[in-house]
Amino acid sequence: MTLMKVDNAFDKTELLELLNTAYGLSLKSITFFPEGEDSYGYIAVSETDEKYFVKASTSVPDTCLKVASLLRHRCDIRGVVAPLETEDGMLSLPWQGFNVSLFPFIEGKSRWDLWKVGKDFTDPELCQTAALLATIHDVTTVDLDCLPIAKYDLPLRSELYGVLEAAEKKISPENKYQKQLLEALVAHRSAILQTLRRYDDLGRSGTALQTPFVITHGDPTPGNLIIDAEDRLHIIDWDGVSLGPVEKDLVAFTGERFDVVLESYLAERQDRTALYADIFGFYIYEWTLNEIRDYGTKILFKNNDAQQNEYDWESLQDYLPPNQALMEDGIATVRNTLGRYNLLPKNSGG
Repeated sequence: MTLMKVDNAFDKTELLELLNTAYGLSLKSITFFPEGEDSYGYIAVSETDEKYFVKASTSVPDTCLKVASLLRHRCDIRGVVAPLETEDGMLSLPWQGFNVSLFPFIEGKSRWDLWKVGKDFTDPELCQTAALLATIHDVTTVDLDCLPIAKYDLPLRSELYGVLEAAEKKISPENKYQKQLLEALVAHRSAILQTLRRYDDLGRSGTALQTPFVITHGDPTPGNLIIDAEDRLHIIDWDGVSLGPVEKDLVAFTGERFDVVLESYLAERQDRTALYADIFGFYIYEWTLNEIRDYGTKILFKNNDAQQNEYDWESLQDYLPPNQALMEDGIATVRNTLGRYNLLPKNSGG
Protein backbone atom coordinates (compact mmCIF):
# COMPACT_ATOMS: atom_id res chain seq x y z
CA MET A 1 0.00 0.00 0.00
CA THR A 2 1.31 3.43 -0.93
CA LEU A 3 0.53 6.08 1.65
CA MET A 4 0.03 9.75 0.86
CA LYS A 5 0.40 12.97 2.77
CA VAL A 6 -2.81 13.97 4.55
CA ASP A 7 -4.54 17.29 3.80
CA ASN A 8 -5.05 20.07 6.31
CA ALA A 9 -8.65 20.64 7.39
CA PHE A 10 -8.81 24.41 6.82
CA ASP A 11 -11.52 26.05 4.70
CA LYS A 12 -10.47 26.02 1.01
CA THR A 13 -13.32 28.32 -0.03
CA GLU A 14 -11.91 31.02 2.21
CA LEU A 15 -8.44 30.39 0.79
CA LEU A 16 -9.74 30.80 -2.78
CA GLU A 17 -11.35 34.11 -1.87
CA LEU A 18 -8.09 35.35 -0.34
CA LEU A 19 -6.10 34.43 -3.46
CA ASN A 20 -8.63 35.96 -5.86
CA THR A 21 -8.61 39.23 -3.95
CA ALA A 22 -4.85 39.45 -3.47
CA TYR A 23 -3.80 38.40 -6.97
CA GLY A 24 -6.73 39.80 -8.96
CA LEU A 25 -7.63 36.35 -10.27
CA SER A 26 -10.81 34.39 -10.86
CA LEU A 27 -9.93 31.01 -9.39
CA LYS A 28 -12.82 28.55 -9.45
CA SER A 29 -11.40 25.45 -7.74
CA ILE A 30 -8.62 24.26 -5.48
CA THR A 31 -7.47 20.64 -5.08
CA PHE A 32 -5.08 19.13 -2.56
CA PHE A 33 -1.72 18.03 -3.98
CA PRO A 34 -0.36 15.22 -1.75
CA GLU A 35 3.36 15.88 -2.13
CA GLY A 36 5.88 17.77 -0.03
CA GLU A 37 6.76 17.35 3.62
CA ASP A 38 6.86 20.71 5.41
CA SER A 39 3.99 22.49 3.68
CA TYR A 40 0.56 21.93 2.12
CA GLY A 41 0.24 22.19 -1.65
CA TYR A 42 -2.81 22.75 -3.85
CA ILE A 43 -3.59 23.10 -7.53
CA ALA A 44 -5.85 26.06 -8.22
CA VAL A 45 -7.69 26.45 -11.55
CA SER A 46 -9.02 29.73 -12.93
CA GLU A 47 -12.22 30.38 -14.89
CA THR A 48 -10.08 30.23 -18.06
CA ASP A 49 -8.61 26.87 -16.96
CA GLU A 50 -5.17 28.27 -16.17
CA LYS A 51 -3.45 26.33 -13.40
CA TYR A 52 -1.50 27.63 -10.42
CA PHE A 53 0.30 25.97 -7.54
CA VAL A 54 -0.63 27.18 -4.06
CA LYS A 55 1.73 26.58 -1.16
CA ALA A 56 0.81 27.04 2.50
CA SER A 57 3.79 26.83 4.86
CA THR A 58 4.78 27.76 8.38
CA SER A 59 8.52 27.49 7.79
CA VAL A 60 9.43 29.33 4.57
CA PRO A 61 10.90 32.81 5.20
CA ASP A 62 10.18 35.58 2.71
CA THR A 63 13.94 35.84 2.05
CA CYS A 64 13.80 32.46 0.29
CA LEU A 65 10.93 33.62 -1.90
CA LYS A 66 12.79 36.86 -2.63
CA VAL A 67 15.94 35.06 -3.77
CA ALA A 68 13.95 32.77 -6.07
CA SER A 69 12.24 35.82 -7.56
CA LEU A 70 15.56 37.62 -8.09
CA LEU A 71 17.14 34.58 -9.74
CA ARG A 72 14.19 34.21 -12.09
CA HIS A 73 13.59 37.84 -13.00
CA ARG A 74 16.77 39.84 -12.38
CA CYS A 75 19.17 37.09 -13.43
CA ASP A 76 16.78 35.70 -16.08
CA ILE A 77 17.37 32.08 -15.06
CA ARG A 78 14.31 30.58 -16.69
CA GLY A 79 14.55 27.22 -14.98
CA VAL A 80 13.86 28.82 -11.59
CA VAL A 81 10.18 28.64 -10.60
CA ALA A 82 9.55 31.78 -8.55
CA PRO A 83 6.47 32.97 -6.63
CA LEU A 84 4.06 35.36 -8.31
CA GLU A 85 3.55 38.81 -6.82
CA THR A 86 0.25 39.97 -5.38
CA GLU A 87 -1.25 43.18 -6.72
CA ASP A 88 0.50 44.89 -3.80
CA GLY A 89 3.88 43.42 -4.77
CA MET A 90 3.99 40.81 -1.99
CA LEU A 91 5.39 37.30 -2.45
CA SER A 92 3.31 35.66 0.28
CA LEU A 93 0.16 36.22 2.33
CA PRO A 94 -0.43 35.48 6.01
CA TRP A 95 -3.43 33.21 6.56
CA GLN A 96 -4.50 31.08 9.53
CA GLY A 97 -0.95 30.75 10.84
CA PHE A 98 0.46 29.96 7.38
CA ASN A 99 2.28 31.95 4.75
CA VAL A 100 0.58 31.31 1.42
CA SER A 101 2.37 31.76 -1.91
CA LEU A 102 1.18 31.35 -5.49
CA PHE A 103 3.33 29.88 -8.27
CA PRO A 104 2.96 29.09 -11.95
CA PHE A 105 1.94 25.45 -12.32
CA ILE A 106 4.48 23.44 -14.31
CA GLU A 107 2.89 20.80 -16.52
CA GLY A 108 5.31 17.94 -16.72
CA LYS A 109 6.93 15.04 -14.89
CA SER A 110 9.19 15.36 -11.89
CA ARG A 111 12.15 13.05 -11.53
CA TRP A 112 10.27 11.55 -8.57
CA ASP A 113 7.24 10.85 -10.80
CA LEU A 114 9.55 8.91 -13.10
CA TRP A 115 11.23 7.05 -10.25
CA LYS A 116 7.84 5.83 -9.03
CA VAL A 117 7.30 3.99 -12.33
CA GLY A 118 10.84 2.65 -12.65
CA LYS A 119 12.12 5.40 -14.99
CA ASP A 120 14.53 8.31 -14.63
CA PHE A 121 15.81 11.46 -16.30
CA THR A 122 17.72 10.83 -19.51
CA ASP A 123 21.40 11.77 -19.66
CA PRO A 124 20.57 15.03 -21.52
CA GLU A 125 18.02 15.89 -18.81
CA LEU A 126 20.58 15.25 -16.08
CA CYS A 127 23.06 17.42 -18.00
CA GLN A 128 20.44 20.15 -18.18
CA THR A 129 19.99 19.87 -14.41
CA ALA A 130 23.72 20.16 -13.79
CA ALA A 131 24.03 23.15 -16.11
CA LEU A 132 21.19 24.93 -14.30
CA LEU A 133 22.82 24.37 -10.91
CA ALA A 134 26.17 25.61 -12.27
CA THR A 135 24.46 28.77 -13.55
CA ILE A 136 22.90 29.39 -10.13
CA HIS A 137 26.20 28.75 -8.35
CA ASP A 138 27.93 31.34 -10.53
CA VAL A 139 25.44 34.13 -9.68
CA THR A 140 27.03 37.08 -7.88
CA THR A 141 24.55 39.85 -8.74
CA VAL A 142 21.90 38.96 -6.13
CA ASP A 143 21.93 40.70 -2.74
CA LEU A 144 23.61 38.00 -0.71
CA ASP A 145 23.19 39.77 2.63
CA CYS A 146 19.60 38.55 2.86
CA LEU A 147 20.58 34.90 2.47
CA PRO A 148 21.03 32.52 5.39
CA ILE A 149 24.50 31.00 5.60
CA ALA A 150 24.85 27.23 5.77
CA LYS A 151 26.62 25.88 8.84
CA TYR A 152 28.34 22.58 9.36
CA ASP A 153 25.94 21.74 12.14
CA LEU A 154 22.65 19.86 12.31
CA PRO A 155 19.64 22.15 11.88
CA LEU A 156 17.25 21.85 14.81
CA ARG A 157 19.64 19.51 16.63
CA SER A 158 17.61 19.99 19.81
CA GLU A 159 14.64 18.32 18.10
CA LEU A 160 16.68 15.17 17.49
CA TYR A 161 17.67 15.10 21.15
CA GLY A 162 14.01 15.62 22.06
CA VAL A 163 13.03 12.58 20.01
CA LEU A 164 15.70 10.43 21.68
CA GLU A 165 14.75 11.69 25.14
CA ALA A 166 11.08 10.87 24.52
CA ALA A 167 12.03 7.21 24.17
CA GLU A 168 14.06 7.34 27.39
CA LYS A 169 11.21 8.97 29.29
CA LYS A 170 8.85 6.25 28.06
CA ILE A 171 6.05 8.64 27.16
CA SER A 172 2.65 7.07 26.57
CA PRO A 173 1.97 6.48 22.86
CA GLU A 174 -1.38 7.54 21.44
CA ASN A 175 -1.40 5.03 18.56
CA LYS A 176 0.56 2.05 17.26
CA TYR A 177 2.87 4.16 15.09
CA GLN A 178 4.05 6.23 18.03
CA LYS A 179 4.54 2.97 19.96
CA GLN A 180 6.58 1.43 17.13
CA LEU A 181 8.72 4.55 16.85
CA LEU A 182 9.48 4.67 20.58
CA GLU A 183 10.49 1.00 20.52
CA ALA A 184 12.71 1.54 17.48
CA LEU A 185 14.40 4.55 19.10
CA VAL A 186 15.29 2.47 22.15
CA ALA A 187 16.65 -0.33 19.96
CA HIS A 188 18.68 1.94 17.68
CA ARG A 189 19.73 4.76 20.04
CA SER A 190 23.40 3.71 19.99
CA ALA A 191 23.49 3.62 16.17
CA ILE A 192 21.86 7.06 15.95
CA LEU A 193 24.38 8.59 18.37
CA GLN A 194 27.27 6.93 16.52
CA THR A 195 25.94 8.39 13.26
CA LEU A 196 25.73 11.82 14.91
CA ARG A 197 29.35 11.61 16.09
CA ARG A 198 30.57 10.74 12.60
CA TYR A 199 28.45 13.57 11.18
CA ASP A 200 30.03 16.04 13.62
CA ASP A 201 33.53 14.85 12.64
CA LEU A 202 32.72 15.49 8.99
CA GLY A 203 31.32 18.90 9.93
CA ARG A 204 34.55 19.88 11.67
CA SER A 205 36.46 18.82 8.55
CA GLY A 206 34.16 20.94 6.36
CA THR A 207 34.57 23.98 8.61
CA ALA A 208 38.37 23.69 8.52
CA LEU A 209 38.43 23.53 4.72
CA GLN A 210 36.95 27.06 4.39
CA THR A 211 35.71 26.47 0.83
CA PRO A 212 33.99 29.33 -1.03
CA PHE A 213 30.22 29.57 -0.55
CA VAL A 214 27.74 30.15 -3.40
CA ILE A 215 23.97 30.42 -3.75
CA THR A 216 22.68 26.87 -3.27
CA HIS A 217 19.15 25.61 -3.83
CA GLY A 218 19.62 23.28 -0.88
CA ASP A 219 17.28 20.49 -1.95
CA PRO A 220 17.50 19.61 -5.68
CA THR A 221 15.99 16.22 -4.97
CA PRO A 222 13.82 14.29 -7.49
CA GLY A 223 10.52 15.85 -6.41
CA ASN A 224 11.87 19.35 -7.01
CA LEU A 225 13.07 18.78 -10.60
CA ILE A 226 10.42 18.87 -13.33
CA ILE A 227 10.77 18.37 -17.08
CA ASP A 228 7.89 19.97 -19.00
CA ALA A 229 6.32 18.91 -22.30
CA GLU A 230 8.96 20.89 -24.24
CA ASP A 231 11.80 19.10 -22.41
CA ARG A 232 12.66 22.20 -20.39
CA LEU A 233 13.88 21.75 -16.82
CA HIS A 234 12.31 23.60 -13.89
CA ILE A 235 13.55 23.60 -10.31
CA ILE A 236 10.92 24.27 -7.64
CA ASP A 237 10.76 24.61 -3.84
CA TRP A 238 13.36 27.19 -2.81
CA ASP A 239 12.65 26.78 0.90
CA GLY A 240 16.26 25.76 1.66
CA VAL A 241 18.13 28.35 -0.42
CA SER A 242 21.28 29.60 1.31
CA LEU A 243 24.91 30.45 0.88
CA GLY A 244 26.75 27.18 1.12
CA PRO A 245 29.32 24.87 -0.50
CA VAL A 246 28.50 23.54 -3.97
CA GLU A 247 28.59 20.01 -2.52
CA LYS A 248 25.33 20.86 -0.70
CA ASP A 249 23.51 20.71 -4.06
CA LEU A 250 25.65 18.17 -5.88
CA VAL A 251 25.22 15.54 -3.15
CA ALA A 252 21.69 14.89 -4.47
CA PHE A 253 23.24 13.31 -7.59
CA THR A 254 25.91 11.07 -6.05
CA GLY A 255 24.40 7.88 -7.35
CA GLU A 256 25.13 5.63 -10.29
CA ARG A 257 25.20 8.49 -12.81
CA PHE A 258 27.16 11.04 -10.82
CA ASP A 259 29.69 11.24 -13.68
CA VAL A 260 26.99 12.51 -16.05
CA VAL A 261 26.08 15.36 -13.71
CA LEU A 262 29.66 16.16 -12.77
CA GLU A 263 30.91 16.46 -16.37
CA SER A 264 28.13 18.84 -17.35
CA TYR A 265 28.48 20.83 -14.14
CA LEU A 266 32.23 21.32 -14.62
CA ALA A 267 31.73 22.37 -18.24
CA GLU A 268 29.37 25.17 -17.15
CA ARG A 269 31.07 26.46 -14.01
CA GLN A 270 33.23 29.51 -14.54
CA ASP A 271 35.27 28.79 -11.42
CA ARG A 272 36.56 25.21 -11.33
CA THR A 273 37.68 24.50 -7.78
CA ALA A 274 38.46 21.41 -5.74
CA LEU A 275 35.57 19.36 -4.40
CA TYR A 276 35.71 17.56 -1.08
CA ALA A 277 34.49 14.06 -0.30
CA ASP A 278 34.20 14.94 3.40
CA ILE A 279 31.73 17.74 2.59
CA PHE A 280 29.71 15.38 0.40
CA GLY A 281 29.83 12.95 3.32
CA PHE A 282 28.62 15.61 5.74
CA TYR A 283 25.48 16.11 3.67
CA ILE A 284 24.99 12.37 3.12
CA TYR A 285 24.93 11.91 6.89
CA GLU A 286 22.85 15.05 7.44
CA TRP A 287 20.06 13.72 5.22
CA THR A 288 19.64 10.59 7.37
CA LEU A 289 19.78 12.47 10.67
CA ASN A 290 17.33 15.08 9.45
CA GLU A 291 14.86 12.40 8.38
CA ILE A 292 15.01 10.79 11.81
CA ARG A 293 14.62 14.18 13.50
CA ASP A 294 11.87 15.42 11.21
CA TYR A 295 9.64 12.34 11.08
CA GLY A 296 10.33 11.51 14.71
CA THR A 297 9.24 15.00 15.78
CA LYS A 298 6.13 14.87 13.61
CA ILE A 299 5.02 11.48 14.91
CA LEU A 300 5.70 12.15 18.59
CA PHE A 301 4.98 15.84 19.03
CA LYS A 302 3.33 17.52 16.04
CA ASN A 303 0.66 15.11 14.82
CA ASN A 304 -1.74 12.84 16.64
CA ASP A 305 -3.65 11.81 13.53
CA ALA A 306 -3.10 8.08 13.04
CA GLN A 307 -3.27 8.31 9.23
CA GLN A 308 -0.63 11.04 9.12
CA ASN A 309 1.49 9.11 11.64
CA GLU A 310 1.26 6.05 9.40
CA TYR A 311 2.52 8.05 6.41
CA ASP A 312 5.39 9.51 8.44
CA TRP A 313 6.29 6.13 9.95
CA GLU A 314 6.51 4.49 6.52
CA SER A 315 8.63 7.39 5.24
CA LEU A 316 11.05 6.86 8.13
CA GLN A 317 11.73 3.19 7.41
CA ASP A 318 14.69 3.83 5.09
CA TYR A 319 16.57 5.71 7.84
CA LEU A 320 15.90 3.85 11.08
CA PRO A 321 18.24 2.29 11.91
CA PRO A 322 20.74 4.52 10.09
CA ASN A 323 22.79 2.52 7.60
CA GLN A 324 26.25 3.87 8.33
CA ALA A 325 28.01 1.27 6.17
CA LEU A 326 26.00 2.40 3.16
CA MET A 327 26.80 6.05 3.87
CA GLU A 328 30.53 5.29 4.16
CA ASP A 329 30.39 3.38 0.87
CA GLY A 330 28.78 6.46 -0.66
CA ILE A 331 31.58 8.70 0.56
CA ALA A 332 34.22 6.31 -0.77
CA THR A 333 32.54 6.21 -4.18
CA VAL A 334 32.41 10.01 -4.31
CA ARG A 335 36.09 10.23 -3.38
CA ASN A 336 37.01 7.79 -6.18
CA THR A 337 34.92 9.75 -8.71
CA LEU A 338 36.47 13.07 -7.72
CA GLY A 339 39.90 11.50 -8.02
CA ARG A 340 39.21 10.39 -11.59
CA TYR A 341 38.38 13.99 -12.52
CA ASN A 342 41.41 15.39 -10.65
CA LEU A 343 39.05 17.37 -8.41
CA LEU A 344 40.53 16.34 -5.08
CA PRO A 345 42.79 18.92 -3.41
CA LYS A 346 46.50 18.29 -3.62
CA ASN A 347 48.01 16.19 -0.80
CA SER A 348 44.58 15.39 0.58
CA GLY A 349 42.17 12.50 0.62
CA GLY A 350 39.32 14.97 0.16
